Amino acid sequence: MSCNLFAQDNSDFIFFESRLQTLANKILTASNDSLKEEANKLLIEDIEELLLMRGSFHYTFENVDKLSIIHSPDNKFKLYNWVVPKTNNTFEYYAYLQFYTKRKKEQYYFKLKDISAFVEDEQTKIFTQGDWFGALYSDIVHTKFDKKNFYTLIGWDGNNSTTTKRVVEILTFDEKEEPIFGAPILKMNDGTRTRMILEYSKKVSTNMSYNEEEEYIVFDHLEPLEGGIRGMYEFYVPSLSYDGLTFKNGKWRLVESIAIFNSKSQDGRQAKKIQRGLQE
Repeated sequence: MSCNLFAQDNSDFIFFESRLQTLANKILTASNDSLKEEANKLLIEDIEELLLMRGSFHYTFENVDKLSIIHSPDNKFKLYNWVVPKTNNTFEYYAYLQFYTKRKKEQYYFKLKDISAFVEDEQTKIFTQGDWFGALYSDIVHTKFDKKNFYTLIGWDGNNSTTTKRVVEILTFDEKEEPIFGAPILKMNDGTRTRMILEYSKKVSTNMSYNEEEEYIVFDHLEPLEGGIRGMYEFYVPSLSYDGLTFKNGKWRLVESIAIFNSKSQDGRQAKKIQRGLQE
């Protein structure tokens, strides 16, 4: 969808900030799925109206912390992203990619469709036409190799009643500037993946973040509890060591047992706050 509308003043955006915050909060806290769905429908309507308001691409939405709104580091796109937690301990994810063309001074967007519930072997798949492995994102890392841009999204998925997931997703764009999710550039010990998913026990919390100074994606190393069976992820917990991904020669490469770095990055603070709230 695209449009070229009249410029908006800040009072319009302040109004929408309040709307987004209120509706997203209802989605997270409502007592039943029916109320969550009603609020979500209204939120979708507001988001789609907002995405075509001139100036919305550059507006920061600093007062919205109940959904994730993040610019890519190179300002190519802006991500609007949120989660609908269901009472049966499943999660639905929603996302829009917003773009602004300087030459035409137009805004347009792609609505993404979460198909994670219908996908097997998700770490080997590539998705197009708006399909997407749903997650709630906290960071976007921009890398470039051989004149090709890669946008690595760091995310969280509540998954189900027994396990949670951390997600490293690769986003690129085709010649028509349409999104492609997944790329075979994640070099792990067991082979190459199109995205990385770490699954672990619902009873513990983990961390995953990008350290801009050291240029690493850092995350907890996960192991099954003593006596646990490998592959039964409801028993996987942090081992008190850390692994990382570093971008070399066009690939994200696994490095085990790295030192802990303190990232100064503030990107994705809304998503991290939402994650903490859902885990409490």
